[in-house]
Amino acid sequence: MADRMRRWLFLGFGWLGLLGGSAGAFADDGPTLKLDLDARELPRHLVHSRIEIPCKPGKLALWYPRWLPGTHAPCGPVRDQAGLRVETKDGKAVPWRRDETDVYRIECDVPQGIDAVVVRLDMICNTAADSASGFLTYGNESVGIINWPTCLMYPEGPTADDTQVAATLRLPNGWKLACALKTRSGDAGTVSPGSEPVRFKTVSLTKLCDNPVIGGEHLREIPLRTAESPPAFLELASESPAALEINANVNTVYSRVVQQASAMFGTCHYPRFYFLVTCSDDLGYLGLEHLECSINGVHENDLTDARMLRGWVGNLLPHEYVHSWCGKFRRPAGMCTPNFHTPQKTSLLWVYEGLTEYLGEVLMVRSGMISQGEYRMMLSGSIGNLKHQAGRRWRSLEDTAIASYLLRDGSPNWNELRRSQDYYHEGALVWLEVDAIIREETKGKRSLDDFCRKFLGMGSTPSEVVPYEFADVVKNLKEVCDHDWESFLRSRVTRPLDSLPLEFVPRLGYKVTYSSRTQAFGGRISRHGGIGGASARDSLGLSFDSQGKITDVIPGMVGDRAGLGPGMKVIGVNDTVFSASRLHEALVESVKRKKIEFLIVEGEHFRKVVLDYAEGPKYLEVVRDWTKPDMLAEILRPLDVPKGKK
Repeated sequence: MADRMRRWLFLGFGWLGLLGGSAGAFADDGPTLKLDLDARELPRHLVHSRIEIPCKPGKLALWYPRWLPGTHAPCGPVRDQAGLRVETKDGKAVPWRRDETDVYRIECDVPQGIDAVVVRLDMICNTAADSASGFLTYGNESVGIINWPTCLMYPEGPTADDTQVAATLRLPNGWKLACALKTRSGDAGTVSPGSEPVRFKTVSLTKLCDNPVIGGEHLREIPLRTAESPPAFLELASESPAALEINANVNTVYSRVVQQASAMFGTCHYPRFYFLVTCSDDLGYLGLEHLECSINGVHENDLTDARMLRGWVGNLLPHEYVHSWCGKFRRPAGMCTPNFHTPQKTSLLWVYEGLTEYLGEVLMVRSGMISQGEYRMMLSGSIGNLKHQAGRRWRSLEDTAIASYLLRDGSPNWNELRRSQDYYHEGALVWLEVDAIIREETKGKRSLDDFCRKFLGMGSTPSEVVPYEFADVVKNLKEVCDHDWESFLRSRVTRPLDSLPLEFVPRLGYKVTYSSRTQAFGGRISRHGGIGGASARDSLGLSFDSQGKITDVIPGMVGDRAGLGPGMKVIGVNDTVFSASRLHEALVESVKRKKIEFLIVEGEHFRKVVLDYAEGPKYLEVVRDWTKPDMLAEILRPLDVPKGKK
C-alpha cells in the first residue's frame, strides 16, 4: 500500500479476505487485472467487459461488487448480469458455480498450467429508476454514465488497495468523456478519444471504483475560479448543446463554493476536483460522492437558470463536494472495508452524511447561492418535517443510520411511524446545535469551522482515507471547546426521544412559531420532485401530491383521528375541486365553520369525511428573537478567502 494508513487498514481488515480458498494464488503485492470495458452499446442499455485475472491452478473465487462506495448498502446490481463466462486466455471454457448463500460470489477450478483466466461479463443498463442511482451505469443515444464497479469482477483474497487494474474504455462513436483518472498519455478531465479506446493509467481497484466517467456527444469543461485552492472544473454532458451554456452566475456561485470550502477545511485532499454533471431529463436527478470528483445529475435546463440553484438542485454539488473531506478522506472505521463485499457498519452516518448535509447548506449561503432568509425557510421546513416523526419515540437517530438501506427503499406509507433516513437532516440539526454551543461557550472565538479544519482538513497528508471512531469525534470537538460532547451526542443520537430537541433555536437567536401564510421560498426540493403538492402538516397532519393523493399522515393529528391514510385520494374540499389553493381557503374558513369536508374517491365509490378542525392555516416558521444576538447570521457569514489567482 502507498502509505502507513493504508497499511494499517490492511493489517486491521485484510484477514477477512483471507478466509476464501483463493487467497494463496497471488503475490504479496496483489494481482494486476486487465479490464476492457466496451460501452459502445450503452445507448441500447448493454455494456460488455473483459477482465483478465492472473491466478494459479486450483480453486478461484471471484466477487461481483456488493457494497458500492457511497451507497451505504449491499446494492451492486448483480440481478442485471446478462452473461457471465470464465475462460482461459485461449478461449477454453472454465466451468463456474454461484455461491448458494451469497449470489455475488462464484467459484471455479483453474486447470493446471493456467496463469490467468478471462471473465466475460455482460451487464444490462437500466434507466435511472433506482434510489441513489449515481452508482449505476446507464445512458441513452447522446449521454451516459460509467460506474466501474458495476462492470467488473475481482478475485477473493487481496484487498482492493492491493489489487491493481489497467483499464481501457470504448465509448460510442463521437462521444467525449470526462473523468478524474489520468489516461496513459497523462490526460485527465475532458478527453476526446475518437475511434480508439481510452487507456487509463494503472491504479488500485479502490481508486478505479472511486472515479466514474461521464460521456456524450456534447461535453464541455468549465474551469472554476478557485483562488489558492487546487484547480476545479465543471464537466457538463447533455443531449443538448444549449444546456451547456450555463448562466454566468452559476459559474460564479460554484467558484465561490470551492473557495469557501477551502477556507472552511483549510486544505484539499485532491490535486484537482471534477464536478461531473449530466444535464438530462432522461437520466434525471442523481448524486454520489468521490474523493477527486462527484457524479451529479440534474435536468436539462437546470444550470441555465440561476433560480434552480435553490432547493435540491442547488444543494447537490456542494453536498457531494463536502464529501471529499467528510466521507471519503475521513470515513467511519466501520465503513473502511478491505474490499467491496465485506459488510459495512454504518452507525456513524449521522457524521458522514449529517455533517455533510449541514456544511453543504452552509456553503450554499456563504457562496451566495441562497440568502440567509432563504436558509431560514429551509431550516423551518426541516424542523417542520422532523418535528412530526413519531418513530423517534422507538427508533434512535443512530438506528436510522444502522438501518440506512432498509429505510431507503421501504414502503412510502406511514414514514412518520417508521422514520426515514433522518441521519441526513436531523443529523444536520445536531451539527447546527454543536456549532451554536461552540460559539456560545467560547464567546465567538471558536466555531465548527475550527473543528472542520482539525478533524476533516488535517493539513497536508499523503493518506487518502483516515478512519475515525465516535471517540475521535468527541476528542476533536473537546479540543475546540471544552464541553461534555460525549453526553450531548449520545443524548441526541443513540437514544429514542419523545420529541425533536429544539434547544438550538433560541441559542441561535430565534424562536419557533406558526404563521398563517405559506413561505414564498420553496425550501428543500427532493430529488424525486416534490413540486406541485400541498401541505397541511402543521394543521391537519396531512400532505398531498399534485393530484390530491394523501402522501403523509401525522399520527395523532386531525387527519389521523378522522381515519385517513396514505394513498387515499381527495378530489373535493368544502364542495369545490381539490387543489392547494382550495385547501388553504378551507383552512382559513375553518375558523368560522369549525370543520373541513373532504370528498374521497375509493375505487368506484365516493365518501365524505368531515375533519373536526377550527384553527385556520398553520405553517411552522423560525423567526428572529430580537432579545438575543443573531448567532445564525454569524454562522452563515462568508469566510475570508485568501487572494490568489482569479
